[in-house]
Amino acid sequence: MNALLRQRAQFKRQMRKGLFRRLWVLLMAAALMWFVPCLQTTSFAATKDKPTTQMSGEVGYGGYYKEDDWVPVTLTIHHLGAAVSAQLKIRVNQVLVSGRRVSGSLTWSVSLPKNGWTKKQIEVPGAALNEGVTITCNRAGKSLAVADVSGNAVSHVALVAVLSNSHQATQFLTGSSTSSNPVLPVSVDPAWLPSSVNLLHGLDAVVASVPTLDGLNAAQQTALQTWVKLGGILLVTGTGDASAAWQPDLPFRSGQPKRVDASSLAEFAQSSTPFHQTLAVEAGSAAPTARLWATANHTPLLASAQVGRGVVWQTTFSPSDPSLLGWTGNPLMWTALFKHSAQTTANGIPGLFNPNGALDLTSVGDALAPLKVPSLRVFAVVFALYIFIIGPVVFFVLRRFHRAHWAWILLPVVSCVTTVGLYVFGGAERPNGLLADGVGVLELTGDGSAESYAVQAFMSPYPGGLDFQMPATTLAIPMSENETVAQDDAVVSYGNHTNVRFRDVGRWHVRYMYTADAGVKQGELKTNLTSAFGLLFGSVTNQTPYLLNQVAIVWQDHMYQIGNLKSGQTVHLDAIAASDSTHWISDYGTYNRELTHGIGRTLGAYLTQFQSEPVSANDRNPEAMLIATTEARTPTLARPLHKQHITSDKTLVLVRQYANVEPGQGEAFP
Repeated sequence: MNALLRQRAQFKRQMRKGLFRRLWVLLMAAALMWFVPCLQTTSFAATKDKPTTQMSGEVGYGGYYKEDDWVPVTLTIHHLGAAVSAQLKIRVNQVLVSGRRVSGSLTWSVSLPKNGWTKKQIEVPGAALNEGVTITCNRAGKSLAVADVSGNAVSHVALVAVLSNSHQATQFLTGSSTSSNPVLPVSVDPAWLPSSVNLLHGLDAVVASVPTLDGLNAAQQTALQTWVKLGGILLVTGTGDASAAWQPDLPFRSGQPKRVDASSLAEFAQSSTPFHQTLAVEAGSAAPTARLWATANHTPLLASAQVGRGVVWQTTFSPSDPSLLGWTGNPLMWTALFKHSAQTTANGIPGLFNPNGALDLTSVGDALAPLKVPSLRVFAVVFALYIFIIGPVVFFVLRRFHRAHWAWILLPVVSCVTTVGLYVFGGAERPNGLLADGVGVLELTGDGSAESYAVQAFMSPYPGGLDFQMPATTLAIPMSENETVAQDDAVVSYGNHTNVRFRDVGRWHVRYMYTADAGVKQGELKTNLTSAFGLLFGSVTNQTPYLLNQVAIVWQDHMYQIGNLKSGQTVHLDAIAASDSTHWISDYGTYNRELTHGIGRTLGAYLTQFQSEPVSANDRNPEAMLIATTEARTPTLARPLHKQHITSDKTLVLVRQYANVEPGQGEAFP
């Protein structure tokens, strides 16, 4: 009985202990359920109070770029926190050519949304990307994010952008080439096609469909059209109802879909493998200015149209048709297209960082002279007086008065006076203010827009700085002689304007400002030219805002000297006064002496980069090249805003435009 009572008591104690354990577990669970949300709320509050930002970048087109050009870098930024305004900044410090160095900082403003993503496209010199670039995102002097970006610099390849979000859209160009280089096709998101003409120059061609062209924003469309007019190649795949902005440039108009025999493509490709397949086409009418390259029973397949210095190609079929992709002659067909394009285009945009190209313009700094040293004749007269007159005269005078021992004092004094006099004379001849020399090139497209690039060199006898302000579309880079400058001695800020700021420039230290802008409205040279019996007739009207000096027309081994043209002035050609010109560069230099003296020597040497007569689309009547100079300041040759006294301010700009020549009497072609 007692044992049973003890078992019952022990059981009751165990039950009470189990109940306490259950209550303890329930209390702990309740505490955790309360604590975890509090922890999450505290963590979110901490995140909210302390923003975090991450940044990454894509260089060029699919990671590829050409180092001779400005290169687009597309940044993707993820920001957690309140919406803020920040600044993107990179430091460039690379040696270029001829003792020049890209040296300074580039900055851009960027708005970071609240707890969101944003994209920003910036422009970086390809020469700087070779060594990799570090981009910082700063706010109020504090770094929010850092990104190291780099890409693949390519050379001896033709970089072709296919505007598509699909990488498979580039397959049709596989294995094709230009006249000298293999084609490297890359897919590019149409939303991030640059709206700067100079950023497009790194591309050899652009491929797009009609709907893709119409889907570009207004700035992108303007940039792409200007790029074509300056010598670009645009391949439009398929037809469609193009917008009014593109209709004048496209070879085809929209038509009805059908299937046709496309065997003529093999003839265009000069392929030994025939193409016996049919293709689905949207056969529309061809524009009057279009040149047909392949047809199928009067149904157009492929055509081109000359647009300015460039060319627009268009197909009525899809290049991604499986029957085309499987045809062994497909690479030859696109190779033939690029080869024909090379014969009908003349690029007006140089490789702006090419050591054998536009960088030669930096030699304008060599013309700056900080001190006008007296001539050798002055030195000869002074030393002759000292050696043959002053020395002997002092000696004989002192000897006559028995004071020969004074020569130990007087002769050094005379030497000091002579030296100080020469120094004062030379100092009086020294410039007492800023010296600035600027040269540039203005490539007119013929419809009002232009490509403008320039180099401005300056130095001063006083330490200090200069500020420049240019349109927002201007690309600028600070340069120096081969010396490293402090990080913020030269800063380029991109925003509503392009501002260039030089600070703490040393006495007599040369600095350069290298600028480029395309699409700027600069007018045109309005021409009405016809040819007859090998001579050129017609008129030229200066519709630019500048006084043009020594205007000339180069056409078929002839040079027509027109003289100076005021803005708005019209001149009629004197065909009989044409001179033979087999070496037009030297002949024009003889005619325009500005290119052989002073800062003009820089442009005269650069003139060898130009070709005179690109062949027009009909391969029959070459276009004429109009060339002139102006001393006026173009948009890329901005005046300094700093009110420093200017002693010398010299500028010279080379102006060029191509013009169509209509064949007239005596110019019948087969």
